Amino acid sequence: MTSDRVHQEEASSTITPIYSFPKGLPGFDQLKEFLLQEHNEVFSLLSAVDQPEISFITVNPFDFIPDYEFSLPDDTMLDIEVNNREQVAVRCIVTWHSEREKITINLLAPLIFNVESFKAKQIVLQNTIYTTKHPLWSSSEAVEEGGDS
Repeated sequence: MTSDRVHQEEASSTITPIYSFPKGLPGFDQLKEFLLQEHNEVFSLLSAVDQPEISFITVNPFDFIPDYEFSLPDDTMLDIEVNNREQVAVRCIVTWHSEREKITINLLAPLIFNVESFKAKQIVLQNTIYTTKHPLWSSSEAVEEGGDS
């Protein structure tokens, strides 16, 4: 990692990668650089470097939807310089709700990260069954887990 691609946290020795979104995110086209910071083993925060108040909760969709799949478009691979699948990490944005069973995940527009070049892009899947408001937890998981949100 080069010094211009990482953010050193003051309070600890944690290094957080800065990802470049060359075209920004839909609705946030002017914001090009984002920190991807692990919050815990499940959730991460994607925060704009220039406007940290712009943050998104993200998860690895495969942890929740094991059969989630899609093809990565060639133009996306070119845009973020992907040469092999080991370079790719996928995160999806979560819409939080105080009621656990109402927390949703956006499976329609995954975030694609190149973990080597630190470039990223949000894509919108075409001709798919996935939605922007897929329940994150199944009904049984929401009841079994309980606890505070």
